[in-house]
Order: sequence, then structure tokens, then C-alpha cells
Amino acid sequence: MKKIVIAASLLGLGMATASAADLPSRTVPAPYIAVPAYYDWTGIYGGVSAGAAFGRMNALDITPPAGGFFTPLVPAGTAGFGFNNTSYALGLHLGGQYQWQNFVLGLEAGYQFTDLKQTIVSPYFPASDTESAKIKDLYTVVGRIGYAFDRFLVYGKAGYAGGSSTFTAIDSVAGVIYTQKGNHSGYVVGAGVDYAITNNWIAGLDYSHMELGSKSGSGPNVFFAGGIGANPEVYRVKATVDTISARLSYKFGGPAGAVVAKY
Repeated sequence: MKKIVIAASLLGLGMATASAADLPSRTVPAPYIAVPAYYDWTGIYGGVSAGAAFGRMNALDITPPAGGFFTPLVPAGTAGFGFNNTSYALGLHLGGQYQWQNFVLGLEAGYQFTDLKQTIVSPYFPASDTESAKIKDLYTVVGRIGYAFDRFLVYGKAGYAGGSSTFTAIDSVAGVIYTQKGNHSGYVVGAGVDYAITNNWIAGLDYSHMELGSKSGSGPNVFFAGGIGANPEVYRVKATVDTISARLSYKFGGPAGAVVAKY
């Protein structure tokens, strides 16, 4: 009798084990951990800037030997005037950019108003002549490439730069004034850093070096009392400007980032 009970027990245990082996397996998933979103720099933005401008301008008299009022005793091409000045720079900018992994590519247009001007005494005729130079408007269109560290973006840029200049020469003894205005075209290179304060507001610091190139022009000498002198002047004006500005931008749209889930 005891043997029969033991055999039955063993048979029941074996059947239970076989039935359990036929049941589908179950895996308990590991818990998901949500990590903070990375900022996405993709989008269109616009903003304002304020800072300092450092300008250099050179005006070289290239008047033919037979002409000219201010340098009749100085050979053409040797009478040059150099100007250096510092002023404010107030600007507007508009751009768009796209982020791929950590790299950010973009295009930006900007305008800066400055008041770079200086008046000097002529080194050739100090007793009578003064010269003045002014750089007023600056325009840029640049391509930008940057590397993002979450909400920090470091970038470099290069592209087109333009500006307007005015050169004036005055002979106070003879009562004659000469004025030449020109629009320059050149290039700009620079770098900067941006920080996303919120998903839309971005603060930054930007540096630009603008080689505005040379612009030649000619014009008449005008007497204070009226009338135009017989001999026109011809000057070649070259301008260079450096600016450093604090910027505040607003980003329109574009995702702010996505929550990355991992376990």
C-alpha cells in the first residue's frame, strides 16, 4: 500500500512539472528612466544687438598730376590719410538654422548702425587743411556652423559685408570743401557663443571682423561762397571694422528637444 501511494505522488509531480513547462514564459521589463531633454537649436530667430565698433579708414589721393586742389604739390598716390576711431554699434539680425546631432548649420543677415568718425589735421598742409572720415552703416550676410553643448552653442561664421563711408577734406584758408561718399563691398569672418535661457530666448556674444574693401571716387571742390573749382579730386578709400556685441534673440518655433528614455 505504501508503495502505491509513493508511486501516485511521483506521477502527479511529474505531470505538474510537464504542465508548467508548457506555459508561456514571462519577462518583467526593466523600469524606464526619463533623462532631461537636450535643447534643439533648429528654427528661425531674430533679435537685437549692442556693443562697440573699432574702425580704420585710409583715404589715398590718386588725382592725376594735372588735377586736384588739395595736393597740387604732392605726387598722386603718396598723399594718404589714416583714421582710427571707436564708437557704439547697434544692430538687428534675422536667421535660420538646423541642428544635426551636435552640429548646427545656419544662415543669418544683419545690420549694424555705428558712428565711427574722426577729423585730423593734414600732415601735408597743417596750417590750412583738415580731413574727416566716417563709417555709418554695416550690412552682413553670413553662413554659420556651430557645435552645440545642450543649451550652449559655439559657432564660427563667414560671408558678405558691406558698408557706407564718407570722406571730407577742407581747406579753411582757401575756403574749399571736397566730399566723397561710397558704398563698400567685402567680406566678414567671426565667431560667437549663444546660450538658450529658455526654449525661445537666446543670449549671446558675437565678434565680427569686416574687410570692406576699397572704393574709388571723384568729385568737385566746392567753394564756401559758392561755385565749383576747376580741378576735381580722386580718392581711393579703404575701410575695415571690428565689432563685438551682446545679442538677444527670440527663436520662433522648432522643437525644444525630446525626452530620451533608457533603462
